[in-house]
Amino acid sequence: MAALLAMALIPATLTTATAADAPSSDPAAVPPVTIGVQADDAQKVRDFWTPARVKRALANEEADNGLVVRKVEEPAGSDTGTAKTGSPGLKAEADPVFPAGDNPMALAAALPEMPVAQKVPFPQSQPFVVAGKILYTDKDGNEGGCSGASIVSDTGNTVWTAGHCVHPGDGTGPEGFYEKITFMPGFKKNDQVPDGYDAPWGKWVATKKVAPVKWTADRDSKDADMAAFDVSVPTGYTSLTAAVGALGYRFGDGSDFPDVFSSGFPGEGYNRTDMDAFTHFYCTGNAEDAFDWNPLDDRVKIDCDMGRGASGGPIFTTEAQIISANSHYESEDGVTRLNDDLFGSEHGDQAVGVINEINN
Repeated sequence: MAALLAMALIPATLTTATAADAPSSDPAAVPPVTIGVQADDAQKVRDFWTPARVKRALANEEADNGLVVRKVEEPAGSDTGTAKTGSPGLKAEADPVFPAGDNPMALAAALPEMPVAQKVPFPQSQPFVVAGKILYTDKDGNEGGCSGASIVSDTGNTVWTAGHCVHPGDGTGPEGFYEKITFMPGFKKNDQVPDGYDAPWGKWVATKKVAPVKWTADRDSKDADMAAFDVSVPTGYTSLTAAVGALGYRFGDGSDFPDVFSSGFPGEGYNRTDMDAFTHFYCTGNAEDAFDWNPLDDRVKIDCDMGRGASGGPIFTTEAQIISANSHYESEDGVTRLNDDLFGSEHGDQAVGVINEINN
């Protein structure tokens, strides 16, 4: 808890370098993305998410990790694709932004290894409020949920998450994006109110949705399970970043990072019975290459027992820069989880492509 509380000392900045400043000089080198538009009236979407529908969405999170859970008998790198071809090695970096008044001192101490997730002590306070719950409806009209976080962008109104939190990756292209996508920062269970939860920073409804073609067409969880969406601004706010702050990002620097956080709203976990999809949890430790044969398998691996519902939650450094997003775990039979390993796609070229389009 002491380590997490120290996050309040993350350096703040009001000037950032966006991905648009960083891409290769060859536009063709940036991987293609799929773009969708959520045309529903934002207030109608907010009204749609009644307490009953929110509860159904959180209860349905079993479908979340199920899209991308990997069987251990499938050798890594055995997919139809092998090593990345023609990769330009794109990089993009931006510093975090937090509302004025935050202490600008940097974190100095190394984080302890904490693979057993703990509850975030103050989920509705800075800087934890940058993370929140994502709700959506799939193509069959079923409610579902994930996690995500506010990320620095030129619009100031962008959420970063996993690809499978916005699109099933089934080749349906722009028409396949989920609908009624809504982000609630600072989400917290509260049995004392009729809704059963608090969302004191409001409901931010998606507008533009962006995910890599490698996800939307091929469901590539090694390289492309990531996405971003812009949101409309509720009455009383100027922007998402101004309201709750935004994590920065560090894309294209590989999979190995010491001292990272992973956070999310899991509905279950490895050998856990205390996760309810309403409560914000976090792990700490090191991020590393999932396997020695990167780039055949570019995934980021951390030790963390969060499960379904935490997908899309940020994996980020002590400098408050996103380096991946919670994606999936591995199982023996597609159902039974074997250990506390939690994986995310390496955020390299594909992530640069997504943030470039958001900033376009």
